[in-house]
Amino acid sequence: MDRQEFSLLVARLERDAEDHPGWYTAKVAAVAALGYLVIALLAFAILATGWHALAPLFSGGPPRPTSMLAALFGSVTLAAVVRVLWVKLDGPTGRPLERAEAPRLFTLIDQMCEAVGGVPVHSVTLTGEFDAGISQIPRWGVFGNYRNHLVIGLPLLIALDTEEFQAVLAHELGHLSGHHGKFKSWIYRQRRTWHALEARFAEPRNGLERLLAYFYGWYAPYFQAYSFVLARKHEYDADQVAAYVTNDRSIASALIKVDLVGRFLEEVFWPRLYSQLERSPEPPYPPYSLMHRAYKVAEKQWACEEWLTQALRRLATPGDTHPSLTERLAALAIEPMLPTYDTGRSALALLAPSAASLVKHFDEEWLREYGPQWREQHEALKQTRAKLRALERHPDSELSAEQLWEKATLLLEVDATEAAIEALGVLVARPEPAPRAHMLLAQLLLERGEDRGLDHLLLVAQQDKEMALDAARAGYAYLEQRGRRSEANRFWTKMQEAQAA
Repeated sequence: MDRQEFSLLVARLERDAEDHPGWYTAKVAAVAALGYLVIALLAFAILATGWHALAPLFSGGPPRPTSMLAALFGSVTLAAVVRVLWVKLDGPTGRPLERAEAPRLFTLIDQMCEAVGGVPVHSVTLTGEFDAGISQIPRWGVFGNYRNHLVIGLPLLIALDTEEFQAVLAHELGHLSGHHGKFKSWIYRQRRTWHALEARFAEPRNGLERLLAYFYGWYAPYFQAYSFVLARKHEYDADQVAAYVTNDRSIASALIKVDLVGRFLEEVFWPRLYSQLERSPEPPYPPYSLMHRAYKVAEKQWACEEWLTQALRRLATPGDTHPSLTERLAALAIEPMLPTYDTGRSALALLAPSAASLVKHFDEEWLREYGPQWREQHEALKQTRAKLRALERHPDSELSAEQLWEKATLLLEVDATEAAIEALGVLVARPEPAPRAHMLLAQLLLERGEDRGLDHLLLVAQQDKEMALDAARAGYAYLEQRGRRSEANRFWTKMQEAQAA
């Protein structure tokens, strides 16, 4: 099932859920049960052949050898299937936290667990990501026995105040509480389990796994599509749990701040650090230690009306169960407002008395992981500059297509985007096809919000059929993220026509 088929199926199911909610829920239950059909059919076949083989014993006759062999073969097959589906999934990666290290955090977790209905949390892990979530790991694969692992990102703790983090925590625990129906919570768990098993079956190791991979490779996307509407509704329900346990202003403020600060990290904080690569042979500062200062110094940059307006216009991403920010705020009946950042109220204080040592730990981990890459890229940029100087001795008109392509990519390596766009413009103006150049030029233009990049994506579809799908997805995502869904659908159709021409 490709992306368009998935989107069309989800759109149809959304209408079904709205018009006939009971019938939609019944269909989701039927599709969920289908995942266990293979095991149920095998178990039934084994019971039937076993009874057929052993029935003569109850009437005084000898057992049938062929039936005994069939029952034995079926039992071995069933055991193998159960063993495959009883796969042990990996737990979350990161820095495990103990209660003694952060007693305030664990006390808050205990309070939130009790408030949402006694949901247990079996472990807490701190990561370097800007995120938080409950990772439910089944000990018995699709057969359940879940362990709940809370994963908290250090950058998120630094960004949110205690009340906002409390609301985020309540939201994540709300997914498991069953306050809005145990069936929804079960489907929520099943979606994660089947998603993990889909990755497990991506590399089957034997004939049985290949057979199961064929079935579940077909089944898992359909289950994800059929349960998608329910899963998205579950996000609204978790928001309501958070609003009830804390207050609606806290969860609304957290949702807005997560969106804006997440963008700041992706577009400003990390790029600004990596912009020092050429000048500095070593990372100039520890990122996590300075994160709180960066949030405060750049507060007017990320907590601004322009970014908030853009966030509110952004539509929900197809395939992502999270509704758009506007939809979530509307469901909470809260008007959007600009968040504020107060270093003294940061939820990082919940890690006391270990906050400083944990921040230092992630700085050191980051340096261990990225320090060698930093030094390598620093040296590589020196060589890039030397290659660029050699190419720039000649006017673009004298360079071959390959030399122009190399020049454009080298310019991007040194963040000379404007010059790269100029070089690509010269390349695509030549009569010979240049789908790679059109694709890269389109991406650079769309990143700057220039619609003319869409024209280059159309040329990609005309010049290279293999690149057409990626080009269509890029244009569709660009338009949809700007709230132009009808244009996105028309663009998708035009790309298909261009590919077929």
